[in-house]
Amino acid sequence: MAHVTIFRMKAKAGERESVVDLFDMWQREHMPKVDGFVRSTIICNLDGDDEFMAEVMFESREAYDANSATPEQGEWFQKLRSHLIADPDWFNGKLERESGNIVP
Repeated sequence: MAHVTIFRMKAKAGERESVVDLFDMWQREHMPKVDGFVRSTIICNLDGDDEFMAEVMFESREAYDANSATPEQGEWFQKLRSHLIADPDWFNGKLERESGNIVP
């Protein structure tokens, strides 16, 4: 069963682009080496573009945990955290149902 992590975070003033750039960097540099990764989404709040919600999906909780335990992921997260005003609020769950069309 797919594992989904959703998290809310707020960038420090003037560091919004750094947050977005780190997600792009993860996709370029880490994604090809990560087993079980399915997708990620980052969304900025229309009422304040320093606030984000993000969603990450892995094939299983085990694949998610394996990625989380790597030094590379830890280093990436520390870079991300340095651009945030506080730790993200996390919600971890299993995918129960999904529908709709994928929008590019």
